[in-house]
Amino acid sequence: MFAFAGSIKNNFSLSVVPLQLAITVAVMLSVSAVGFAQTDTSPRTETKPAAKTEANKSEPGKTEPAAKDAKRTFTLTVTDDQIIGISLKAQDATVKEIAAELSKKLQIPIEVTPILQNHKVTTNFSDLVLEPALQQLAPQVFIDYEIDMTPGKMPRPLGIFLQGYNEAPPAANAVVHGNSDVMIIEGNTEDDESNKNDEKEQELKVKYEKGELTVVARKQPLVVVLYAVANELGVPLQVQNEIVDPISVNIQKASVESALQQLSQSIRLFLRADLLTQERRPLRILLVEQNKKS
Repeated sequence: MFAFAGSIKNNFSLSVVPLQLAITVAVMLSVSAVGFAQTDTSPRTETKPAAKTEANKSEPGKTEPAAKDAKRTFTLTVTDDQIIGISLKAQDATVKEIAAELSKKLQIPIEVTPILQNHKVTTNFSDLVLEPALQQLAPQVFIDYEIDMTPGKMPRPLGIFLQGYNEAPPAANAVVHGNSDVMIIEGNTEDDESNKNDEKEQELKVKYEKGELTVVARKQPLVVVLYAVANELGVPLQVQNEIVDPISVNIQKASVESALQQLSQSIRLFLRADLLTQERRPLRILLVEQNKKS
């Protein structure tokens, strides 16, 4: 009886120990988990937007650098083999920017009036001579030329003016400057028969009408004839070489250029061409030394 009871006591003790150990371990694990949850203060990683770099910054209202180098809206080429030739391909290009480039290539001033500066041109032409090419850019065009009377010499443009309709023409001295530096006293102070005979032998008549020049001279120094021509045209005469050899000519109703060429190859004529009206207005006459350019 005692032996049986002891056996039961023994068995009970052996089974209780593992149960208590399991409960103790479970309680310790629970307490550790709760403690870990309450004491976890490790920093958390937050994802922030990447900072803007200088390369991707853009401010509202500001043009990107690439936009500043906008593609040119025209191509212009100029050839100058005795006769000036111009080729232009333009798509909505302003007259102002075309004129600026043309001025660089021709190496002469080109003035554009404010009313025409921002006018846009779309055209495409190749190897046009100067005057018809400029008429593609503006309704009213003036060109100041220097004309060398030496045979074979082409008129040299000195300045160009691009204007709108009905605008006043530029001043006569806008490009071509110069005042008359010749003073000649014509006529005789004594009235006698011999002087009258001399006047018949030394005749000089100059008339300018409707763009045509008539010059009749008999035994007159060239400088005297030119002074009479300049006076009739209302333009300055400048003399670098006083050619006093008498000349005799009979020029009837010729253009100013043609008449002066018949007088001497040492003459330079400065004139303004109005491409709208086809008028060619003399501005100045220059008598140069032999074999000398103005």
